[in-house]
Amino acid sequence: MKAFKYFSALMLLLVIVPCMASEVYASDVELGDKVTIVPSGNGTKLCPYPDCRQGNHVTRIPKGTVLEVEGMMNVKVGDSTMKWFETTYKEKRGWVSIYDTDQAE
Repeated sequence: MKAFKYFSALMLLLVIVPCMASEVYASDVELGDKVTIVPSGNGTKLCPYPDCRQGNHVTRIPKGTVLEVEGMMNVKVGDSTMKWFETTYKEKRGWVSIYDTDQAE
């Protein structure tokens, strides 16, 4: 079962990466910068890959948490492009959407 999860994640990345867009949002954010989680409610999903679906997340991150940006990727979904930040939270590495941070425009 574990191997299937990794295979599924790899296959999704193979589908997402070719769809990466050249548009850049939050252009002032650079590697090493800090971002703050802003949504309320259940917390923000830390995804194992950009644009993960419900139930596929690694953990949830509470509002107000400050994270360091360790990587960035623009993902094209339909007609829109969304920036994702790679980060580590409580020793778990994953991705958060720009719309879950204080950097959303």
